[in-house]
Amino acid sequence: MPLKKLLGAALLAGLFASGVTVAFHWFFTEPVIDRAVEIEARSADHVEEPVVSRPMQKFGLVVGFVLYGLAWGALLGSLAYALAPQLAGKGKEYFLLAVVLGWSVALFPLLKYPANPPGVGEAATIGYRQELFLAAIALSLVGMLAALAARQRLWRAGRRTAALIGAAYAAYLVVIYAALPQNPDPVKADGEMVFHFRLLSFAGQVLFWTALGGAFSALARLKSARM
Repeated sequence: MPLKKLLGAALLAGLFASGVTVAFHWFFTEPVIDRAVEIEARSADHVEEPVVSRPMQKFGLVVGFVLYGLAWGALLGSLAYALAPQLAGKGKEYFLLAVVLGWSVALFPLLKYPANPPGVGEAATIGYRQELFLAAIALSLVGMLAALAARQRLWRAGRRTAALIGAAYAAYLVVIYAALPQNPDPVKADGEMVFHFRLLSFAGQVLFWTALGGAFSALARLKSARM
């Protein structure tokens, strides 16, 4: 399939996945954030006006996920085009590619550095914590791309070679997980609320990448049938 059609399908899939995930967070995650903000305000010595109001934060959720969906959709479409000989235009392979990409750039980093609600973490370490999270994404993505490149070069070598590549990738992730520093901030907030927020954040990413892969698979098959 031409790159233009694949990218078009992937971008539409990204918008669809963004809409589904925004709806999920709006109804389930945002109430937890509101609760965390209230707890933080009650525990503070004096109440300060937030730099960004909650309505603007919720609007930013929508805009942020639209851009998020378009960005990862574009990368997914580009990867599908680059791996075209292996994928053979099959919908299942497109879906699995999205799952692998989502695991690398979202789920694995969240396992190492779970998301926290407002009020958890020291303001002085925000920059450092962001650097750690971005490093986890970058290292995981490099490993995934290397594994895909090796699989593309050796894709005719059979299942044993594919299994060896998968094992090497898994070992790489174990090393990265162990080598990356721990989050430096202790969690002092309500443990149940923090766990709930982290679970919802992780579930939101699972939902996003599942929706992205499913929609991309369906749209790519539809466009391919029209060719």
